[in-house]
Amino acid sequence: MLKKSFFSKISIRYTDPFNNDIFIYTLLGLIILVVLTARIHLLSFPLERDEGEYAYMGKLILDGHIPYTLAYNMKLPGTYYMYALSMLMFGKTIVGIHIGLTIISITSIILVFLISKHFVSKIGAIFSSATFGIMGTSWSLLAQAAHATHFVTFFALLGIYLLLQLYRNEKHKLIQYFISGIFFSFAFLCKQSGLFFLFFGIAIIIVNEFNFTPLKNLLKRLLVFSFGFAAPVICMLLFFYFFGDFKRFWFWTVTYLAEYGSQVPSDEIGYYFKLGINAITGQYSFVGYFALWLISLAGIPLIFFHKTSKRNKILIALFFFFSVLTIIPGFYFRQHYFITLLPIVGLLTAIFFEFFNDLFIHKFKMPIMVFTTFFVFISLVGLGINANIDYLFLQNTKISSKKIYRVNPFVESIEIADFIQKNTNKDDKIAIMGSEPQICFYADRYSASGYIYTYNLVEIHPYALSMQKEMAQEIESNKPKYLLLVDIWRSWLNQPLSERFIYKWAQDYASKNYRLVGLYDIMPYEYSSLKIYDQLNNYQPKSEDIIYIYERL
Repeated sequence: MLKKSFFSKISIRYTDPFNNDIFIYTLLGLIILVVLTARIHLLSFPLERDEGEYAYMGKLILDGHIPYTLAYNMKLPGTYYMYALSMLMFGKTIVGIHIGLTIISITSIILVFLISKHFVSKIGAIFSSATFGIMGTSWSLLAQAAHATHFVTFFALLGIYLLLQLYRNEKHKLIQYFISGIFFSFAFLCKQSGLFFLFFGIAIIIVNEFNFTPLKNLLKRLLVFSFGFAAPVICMLLFFYFFGDFKRFWFWTVTYLAEYGSQVPSDEIGYYFKLGINAITGQYSFVGYFALWLISLAGIPLIFFHKTSKRNKILIALFFFFSVLTIIPGFYFRQHYFITLLPIVGLLTAIFFEFFNDLFIHKFKMPIMVFTTFFVFISLVGLGINANIDYLFLQNTKISSKKIYRVNPFVESIEIADFIQKNTNKDDKIAIMGSEPQICFYADRYSASGYIYTYNLVEIHPYALSMQKEMAQEIESNKPKYLLLVDIWRSWLNQPLSERFIYKWAQDYASKNYRLVGLYDIMPYEYSSLKIYDQLNNYQPKSEDIIYIYERL
């Protein structure tokens, strides 16, 4: 008789090396600790303009103003209220906002772990939550910022988890379907693309109950789930109808949104998609993160070889499908849009490594070899963290912001806002000719116009000229003490065919009613300082990207 090999002897004693709850939950704790440490370091990261929008809207809400009355944009109000909640609890500061994001991020990691356990092993759930958590801090996804996609993902995960928990028990309470529907609704209210997660929720119910539940009961549960989704939406509509400016709310979130979603020509969709993919997987992702993106793609065909039920295989495939749909609307493929992909990316990564674990355990009878996949995964995560170590743990956040955003004036906005705050009273208003709402938030001053973005004004759509004229009229009526002219293309994104009324009006209005008192050169790789009053004498700007500060005569 042949002697047993060394690996065979080990296999007799180790049939499942990772079947140890203490080990698994220690790993989960380490993942949370790493992400928490990174998030704490990033708490003071200067707000970018989307965060500035949410923060300013949140400030207005806390001041008692209804969204879409003093500031306008196309997003539904969910993220605005999440910001208001964070600032109410932790303060109206950068840190207060990012503490809220940190809580959302850590809770989402736990939810990804719990959801993944429904489809893969415990160690697979660790792979999934680690991928989600570590990549969820990546600056290639602009994930240090409290984007709406973080909140969409959080509420979608809550809804998914609650639905999956239903099928761990024999008794299904209708209230659980209703509450799950509410969470999916919150995902939608934080950003319209969250609607696609609702369809995944419907798929979870149908796949788990079709052919197992009487049709009458299935329809009743789907109806209750749908009522749960509809309830917050109906409440929102009634709220704006009776207490807000419903006409303006509808224009921005429905009418204008339709125009915004059709800005990218069909022949340029591929170009924008390539830009987005290059941004999230290119030079900024480095070896480790790039490899995890590739591994998650390789995990797609392995879904159908995974040792789980047919129902689960269908659900994983549908989870992937609906997650991809969340990044499609508008065909812009911006970096932070891909955050909603991270839960399924984590799950597909787990499936990839579990495929090889199953080979080692069941085919080759060498379960000790699963440590190979474990160390490969840890190495890839480690490479990604190491390549980003300065950004995640060491580097001054203002320096990191400058490296990431370059000529976008997010660091400089803090100093500009400080100057404005010191030289104005609480009732003074400011006007910003550019898309820099974070300045209003930092300065704690109201905008003289509801147009806190100027992108809307120079896009190619039928409302552009009327928007420009309305912004001009609002500024003229409110007579702001300070007028900021942002001569930075990225703050406008104007095109050759854009309406030009607003540019001529701004120059004429400033020359007749204001005097230049400040100037800020926006440098691509460093930040200078604000030049004011006498410092402007004989000063020659060093950059083509400049913010001019005018004071009313």
